[in-house]
Amino acid sequence: MGGTGRRGRKAEQIAATREPTAAREDLERRWRERLVEEPRLATTVTAGAAQREPFHRWIRYRQGFAPALVRVFLRESGATRSRKTVILDPFSGAGTTAVECARNSIRAVALDAVPALAFLTAMKWVREFPSLPSLGDFNHWAQVADQLVAPIHRAALMLAVARQHTAGGQLHHGGAPLGKLLGDVAAMIREDQSQPLSVAGLALPGDARKMDMIDDASIAGILTSPPYLSRYDYREATAPYEELYRHWYGPRLPEHGGQLQASSSTTSRHRRAEVSHAAIQEACECLIRSGHAPTARVIGAYAADMQTVLAELHRVLRIGSPCWMVVGGARLKDVYVPADLIIAELAEGTGFVVELVRVARELIPARRKFGRIGHISPRESVLVMRRV
Repeated sequence: MGGTGRRGRKAEQIAATREPTAAREDLERRWRERLVEEPRLATTVTAGAAQREPFHRWIRYRQGFAPALVRVFLRESGATRSRKTVILDPFSGAGTTAVECARNSIRAVALDAVPALAFLTAMKWVREFPSLPSLGDFNHWAQVADQLVAPIHRAALMLAVARQHTAGGQLHHGGAPLGKLLGDVAAMIREDQSQPLSVAGLALPGDARKMDMIDDASIAGILTSPPYLSRYDYREATAPYEELYRHWYGPRLPEHGGQLQASSSTTSRHRRAEVSHAAIQEACECLIRSGHAPTARVIGAYAADMQTVLAELHRVLRIGSPCWMVVGGARLKDVYVPADLIIAELAEGTGFVVELVRVARELIPARRKFGRIGHISPRESVLVMRRV
């Protein structure tokens, strides 16, 4: 009897420390039939190919997607060249959606919570690049910034300074002098302006959680990619642009809520509305039990933000119109978070129909055993939705 009791207590202890997976397993099973593997999309959900195309090559933004994804969206979603057709990207980043729509004679609106990125996107519709003033030799942007008055010149300096940094915002050591980089950028801009965008787009600083500048049911299609749940700080990648932008145009406007809460360094200290979803609650419980309460708060804040964003997207989109969203899952502190499926269910609760979850690739090569559904890895997926 004593031995049996010890074995029973040991089994209870093991069960108490085992990660609960039932809610996330159920989520995976519910969506299994709508998960479609599409490896051909793998190169479209990354921004690498954009570095070779006019206008897209200005901003080296690794968090973006490729122009090819916009082309797939325009072709498969049925977007037409009409005065009433306006495509929206509320997380515009490098402006890929708006620029590619303009290249295809379709109007688009680009919003981003980082005013510097919205400014750089707007500059892509400028038709000429006047001669730069004589700047002499300089090693730092502060030595010449006040001599640049034309917005397109300021944009060129912002792009040149960004080329002194890695994609993550870290300073390169031993790279080309800033003066040479500015000359190279100026030549690139002039070359792209020789084949101008055929339709003017609109780029604005704005918060996807509160898009008061966009009327109800005025948008014919949405293609976007919100920040992924991540241990990285997205602000590091945009810091070189933002520093110069603030020098000329002041701090971020107070009505902008900042970037969506996606990493521990950007999570608001204010209490946010909780999202009632079993998979979210289960993942948060796992993190709290393993001593990672701050990361659990990241997931909670991210889900709350995304629920607010989805409600705004539903409001501005016309009935029957498409919304495609590129979403990345995560493994945070060894806890699997199927963000693509969680957002899909939040979207359906908001009034969207999710037609497909097109899986472009696995974000982490090594799959791990997860409960009773086998080995699994976080996915990078395109949610194909429609407003009803």
